[in-house]
Amino acid sequence: MYIFRCLIFIPVVLFFTHCTPSGTPNLLPELSLCDSAVAMFYDTPGNPRFFKMTKVYDKGKLTAIANAANQPAAITERSCNTQGKIYFYGSKGEVFVLYFTYDAACKSLSFIKTGQKYEAILPASVYDILEKEKKIAYEPGSR
Repeated sequence: MYIFRCLIFIPVVLFFTHCTPSGTPNLLPELSLCDSAVAMFYDTPGNPRFFKMTKVYDKGKLTAIANAANQPAAITERSCNTQGKIYFYGSKGEVFVLYFTYDAACKSLSFIKTGQKYEAILPASVYDILEKEKKIAYEPGSR
């Protein structure tokens, strides 16, 4: 009977530990309090000098991006080129920065917290939001 219990218990434990994303969740809880953001899309990945931008006020979009950033995030040292960044604006003048990459090998949101670079998975729904925002982005000063 003991061996039978072990044979069932071990696969169940492995299943649940395998399905749990690694990393620390909720590292940027302040994003949920932000009421606007600016998304910047680099003309050349990894080079922030030239970009197009769009302002985001839609609370649904802001919440979706904030929730994605607050999924379990792990310290990373990957060198993926960022394709843009998002400045989240808090009600007290705070600014929180997220970087995004949607290359096939590096789909992620990343941010700096206490001197460490963290990375969370970029969900398809947030990728779709970014793609829609990119289509309406404009060069700074052109409006």
